[in-house]
Amino acid sequence: MYKTSSALKILVLAFTWILFLVPGPKAEAAVWTDVNQWSAEWENKFSEWVRSSWQIDFFSRPFLPHGQKNPYYGLRLDCADTVYSMRIIFAFENKLPFVIQDPTASGKSLSNKMSRWDSQNEIARIRHFLEFMYETVSTRSLPNDTYPTALTRDTIRPGSLIMTVAKNHHSWSVKEILPIGVPYLVFNSTVAANSGADLQQRQSWPNPAWVFEGNQNAIGNAGFRYWRPAGFINKPVWTVPGYSEEQYHVPLAKWVRQIQAKLALRQETDLQMMTRMLNTTCENLKGRVVAVSEALDYLHKNSGCMDFETFDTYSTPNRDQRSIDDFLALRNAYHEIMASNGGEQLPSALKNQLNKIYPSIQDSVTLETNHMGASQITEDSYCSTQYLKGKDMDAAEFKRRLFAKLTSPNPNNDGAYRWGDARGPSPHAKSCPAWD
Repeated sequence: MYKTSSALKILVLAFTWILFLVPGPKAEAAVWTDVNQWSAEWENKFSEWVRSSWQIDFFSRPFLPHGQKNPYYGLRLDCADTVYSMRIIFAFENKLPFVIQDPTASGKSLSNKMSRWDSQNEIARIRHFLEFMYETVSTRSLPNDTYPTALTRDTIRPGSLIMTVAKNHHSWSVKEILPIGVPYLVFNSTVAANSGADLQQRQSWPNPAWVFEGNQNAIGNAGFRYWRPAGFINKPVWTVPGYSEEQYHVPLAKWVRQIQAKLALRQETDLQMMTRMLNTTCENLKGRVVAVSEALDYLHKNSGCMDFETFDTYSTPNRDQRSIDDFLALRNAYHEIMASNGGEQLPSALKNQLNKIYPSIQDSVTLETNHMGASQITEDSYCSTQYLKGKDMDAAEFKRRLFAKLTSPNPNNDGAYRWGDARGPSPHAKSCPAWD
């Protein structure tokens, strides 16, 4: 008995040591753990957070207002990344679930329960999760995660988004609907190798003819949209509570006017309108300077022709079209003001700036463009900007070159051809595919 008992004890001890030494199943950490669940109250908190916190320096400021390090500092986003980040980050910071349809696998979903970064700390996990999403999602995936909304301030709210038809592949996050009924949009364009981390913003309407180009129907997925509840991911979009096709029944020619009237709490004055719309044209000019500079930097470092993906990153056809659309919208608004009251509410200095941009407001756009000479920098210039080293232009000259088709969106051209100082294409651009 004694020998048998000792042998058993030895076996038990040996087995115990084996269990101790051999690791058991590893605990897997989600990106973050759900503590709360989405509700009407949390959606309201999300909207308020977007309105107050969703700033263009969200990813470019090293430190937060109270001095702590910004966990999202340095991340670079394109347009769809910007929209998704708005929802992901709020969900992370408030321990809410984030669930979208997996764009790579039909009927599957992606969520914050992913555990592939479980060896990292929480901040590292959220950054890895965001970077993973940036490589996975796009404007093509947005329709699967959102739905078209009705046209009210309760349904078009901070945290909503606008997207175009697939052909134009662009999207904007809605930071706020201003009291005048105009959207305050935060967005970004394609990310280039040297892009900064700042986002972009505009307080104006995208051109609905471009947003809905060729397909003003629900199947085109364009227009105002909001986030699907998790239970309606991978289900027909028309089953989502709040689904509405109202915006697709508004005539394009009246789309901005009618929807702004629905959303407005008060009427915008002539001065407010002209100031706001002028500011948009200036942001467009300055944004194009950055975009072209990035392309020129790439050309300087790479002598060969761009492949399709690189060309798409550095070309500016959509950006240029949006600038044209904004100049046209400003022109139409100014024309209506002058026709109705002669611009009596506008300061003379502002009218001088507008008249420099539109010297023949009573003529057609084509006639005005044909008769408009090169615009020099004067005291009436608006938005004087250095576009190439040692060269400046104002909004009037930018408008003239765009409408006269002097500028080039082709990133294989050098700076003189991109801005219309020379007529192209350049010898290098001639030797390369024009992917657009």
